[in-house]
Amino acid sequence: MINRLSILILVSLIALSVWGNDPIMVWVEFTDKENSHYSLSRPHEFLSERAIERRQKQNIPLDLYDLPVSPVYLQTLSADTSIVVYYASKWLNGGLLKVRHAEALLQLDNYEFISYLEDVKPKPPLPEDKKLEEINGSQALDDLSFDPGLFFEGFPYSLLHTHSNYPDYGDAETQVKLVNGQELHTRGYWGHDKVIAVLDAGYRAADTLNGFNTLWEQNRILGYRDFVDPDGDIFNSHPHGTYVLSVMGGHLPGRYTGASLGASFWLLRTEDASSEFRIEEYNWLAGAEFADSVGADIINSSLGYTRFDDPAQNYEYSDLDGQTTIVARAANKAFSRGILVVSSAGNYGGQSWRYIGSPADAHGSLAVGGTNNQGQRVNFSSVGPSADGRVKPEIMAQAQGVAVLNLMGTTGNANGTSFSAPLVAGMAACLWQKFPEATNEQVRNAILRSADRYMMPDSLYGYGIPDFGKAILILGGQYRDDWPVAVILNNPLLPDSGIRFFAEGKETVSIDLINSSGQKMWTLNNIEVFSGYNEVRPFSNIEILASGIYIVRINFKNRAELIKAIKL
Repeated sequence: MINRLSILILVSLIALSVWGNDPIMVWVEFTDKENSHYSLSRPHEFLSERAIERRQKQNIPLDLYDLPVSPVYLQTLSADTSIVVYYASKWLNGGLLKVRHAEALLQLDNYEFISYLEDVKPKPPLPEDKKLEEINGSQALDDLSFDPGLFFEGFPYSLLHTHSNYPDYGDAETQVKLVNGQELHTRGYWGHDKVIAVLDAGYRAADTLNGFNTLWEQNRILGYRDFVDPDGDIFNSHPHGTYVLSVMGGHLPGRYTGASLGASFWLLRTEDASSEFRIEEYNWLAGAEFADSVGADIINSSLGYTRFDDPAQNYEYSDLDGQTTIVARAANKAFSRGILVVSSAGNYGGQSWRYIGSPADAHGSLAVGGTNNQGQRVNFSSVGPSADGRVKPEIMAQAQGVAVLNLMGTTGNANGTSFSAPLVAGMAACLWQKFPEATNEQVRNAILRSADRYMMPDSLYGYGIPDFGKAILILGGQYRDDWPVAVILNNPLLPDSGIRFFAEGKETVSIDLINSSGQKMWTLNNIEVFSGYNEVRPFSNIEILASGIYIVRINFKNRAELIKAIKL
């Protein structure tokens, strides 16, 4: 049961606010998934064939989180004329409700299957003349500078290559070449058979612009859904998603070619550009679950959440630990289902709040920061690390002067990590097409390992700019580097000496320090590590050790790595 006092306080606050008798958007969570006819033995009732195949390919078992919310609970709520059920979440076992008036909230206390309630949109939207013109930070969409040149009719993908078999990228050439994406394209990999779900603010005119003719003619816009307004028209909404989609799937012959022209797309509206409340995190959650259920391989999220129109909903930096925010939890769950989640890092780098947003902080997100066309970081690109000390952003791609398709039917330039993320997501689809048996984690690791600062990541560039030509070799087992699996930074040992080591995936390790006689001096247990290089600094009390040679042993689940350390 919900604490009645909490509801009464909530209702009182609402009654004193400007809501009056306007509808209230409420998130509720349920006690269990009882009274349901769904079963894990019949997954086709709630997952598409593609979603099931993705799990099977990656040896991911079905579990309780895959089961839909109890239909009995939803039907019970829907029978109440004061309640409209917008959508449900199987991952968080809850649902978004529109309660028609404040007094109706009291009725929710009568449902024993509701365990939690949150008012997720506590203020009305901003007036029309104050609608936000920005997504994911300070880079406003009207900063886009467009070339009003001619536009061209689309033509089939099979004609994309010139007689020299080299892609004609047009205005998109620089951004693709910065990540060496042409190494995949010239081999014929454009993301065919891969599905990308785009979670964004709207797709104005994406159904009529010539730059998307190829996608529509080849039936590679698989569908669309509006989680902000179920009765809305995503093609008459905000254009941000249109620009994002163009980076991946746009095509104007001789003028513009997107990074993954062969991929298929789901267009999902989860962001309400007119206001900023936590309801959009739940929209994102619903969009990610939908992407999972229809079998998407990749999610591109050029969105980020840290600050809201209601300051009481704001996150602190300490919340960006990869598992606290709603969208981070959703991104982690999507990744655990075999989906590659690519997120823009954010555009806060030049502000007082300069950190990454969420879901970029998520353990399951590949966070993409931004550079100029020369590979130099731009000052608006948000910085890390995550609150729990992980490398964020992980990689970088062009975010300043990115070529996109505009609403006039030609091309223009856009600023923001909103546009570096889809470039990486699109190229990841091409890489995954070449290696269809790879897992999402293997694709992610290959992209990280290919980056130009992989051995020396930091909080500004992460692991650096990926090289998709090198990623081909890495996934193909043909790339041999001289990077050590483990190394001691500052050896002979000092109090601030660190141990840097590579982990294939998320796991828990221990570290032993052993003297020359084979005696174990100390052990550090339960160290959580993540894919890529990790670093610990365990030598703060090094002065108590006698001079000599020691062995540092890192104990992974399936192996151990040994490093020689010297104490002077």
